[in-house]
Amino acid sequence: MKTYADWKAPKSDEAHLLWPAAGELLEQTRTNTEQLDSLDSILIQNMPLTDLRRATRSAIGLDLRPVIGTGHQIEMYHPGVWVKNIVIDEVAKQVGGRAIHVAVDTDTPKHLQLKWPDHSHLMSDDPQIIEGAWSSLVAAPSPGHLDRIERVFDHDAKDWAFKPAIHPFFAGFRASQADTLGESILTGAKALDETLGLDVSFVTASRLIATDGYLAFLHHVASDIERFAKHYNAALAAYRKEAGITTDSRPMPDLKVTGEMIELPFWLDDLDLQQRTRAVVVKIDGGWALAGAADDPFVFDPDLDAPEAIGALRGYLNEHRLRLSPRALTLTMFMRLLLVDQFTHGIGGARYDQVTDRIIHTYFAVDPPAFSVATATLYFPGSGERLSACIPCLMSEGHHLRHNVLPTKQTYLETINRLPRKSLERRASYVEMHRALAKSAGATDTMPQWKNRLQSAIARQDAEKTLFDRELFYGIQPRERLTSMIERYRIAFQ
Repeated sequence: MKTYADWKAPKSDEAHLLWPAAGELLEQTRTNTEQLDSLDSILIQNMPLTDLRRATRSAIGLDLRPVIGTGHQIEMYHPGVWVKNIVIDEVAKQVGGRAIHVAVDTDTPKHLQLKWPDHSHLMSDDPQIIEGAWSSLVAAPSPGHLDRIERVFDHDAKDWAFKPAIHPFFAGFRASQADTLGESILTGAKALDETLGLDVSFVTASRLIATDGYLAFLHHVASDIERFAKHYNAALAAYRKEAGITTDSRPMPDLKVTGEMIELPFWLDDLDLQQRTRAVVVKIDGGWALAGAADDPFVFDPDLDAPEAIGALRGYLNEHRLRLSPRALTLTMFMRLLLVDQFTHGIGGARYDQVTDRIIHTYFAVDPPAFSVATATLYFPGSGERLSACIPCLMSEGHHLRHNVLPTKQTYLETINRLPRKSLERRASYVEMHRALAKSAGATDTMPQWKNRLQSAIARQDAEKTLFDRELFYGIQPRERLTSMIERYRIAFQ
């Protein structure tokens, strides 16, 4: 398997990460393209993988140029997510390709608030922003709700020492007139990115998973789920062992397997009830069937040609108003094999995709195409010039002070160590030592002064919580900080 770095999110303001180095990343991208364009012998539901790649791209309006992609759930993107768009835009320019961001609107809604010091506002007044099973169920905000957010933001921002870059986002968000919050956010983000010189197209996951390529991939996995689940669970076990993980729920649980039932790596969404469950197949007449509608199971037939399998599955899902949405590993597996030539992850996704690499290698018998990693940190402007309160540092200092105010402490320790373990005498000496420590601490100003500093630091940390939050929406930053970050990545590719 490949060698991966031990990626860490940068802690310093304006710091960024790119892995591998730019030159190697470009070379890997070209290698990925050559490799993926030559996989005619790899069949997905009895169709060459290369044919399905072309069909998937065509279905979402992409031509034969290299596709450089990233993906993230729809949210108010923080700078660490946003810089992935910088990377895919630059790589696409370097290799003559297209940059696309797959915006996942099929996951649970989260991080859909706009935050700044002393304020946090949900971007929609639709209750589904809290209750929805997936984010595409969240409606766009009422005009009054957006007006209130923008009015409060502008009121606070006028006192800041910088001008936020966010207003093209607000304008694009408002002009989109989209039905869903997700589409409104994407339109606003694209409008802001275009003012910064980025050329990235957004494609929603719900659109992507309606393509023939996805349905063929899904049918292929489900019809061969017994073998796929073995490779999936073995890849997780190998990753856990290598990473020293002792719980079987991380980085995600195994697929459940019994003699008559196997869990699929997909969600089963009931579009009418707006509910989701973990999709499972049950054994029927020697095959595996989706029990989507209780009285009408769908049998996955591994012998069907792709067009027939796609048509049958699409018809079944449409008839019963169901959808099979991908989980994290399944979505990036599909994208890396059937859509993109290079995929740029954040740190969390990159760790997950070490498992994906194993599955691609063992199940599909394909050398996994290389992926890349990018993230960055931009704190609230101005906060990077000051140090955040270090509570652990003060707690350590307090521990040191507390145990060094008693000159005779070493004598107490020697006495305690000579006494039998668990004896009453040993316990009494231990209690007496701590009584003496407390008395000595109270006799000096050292501990009260330390307690005052600790309380001040805790209060300061609470007050500065937002200032040192690296997950604030990137549009809060001034334009010059965003363009400076873009320039740093572009210089790396020169």
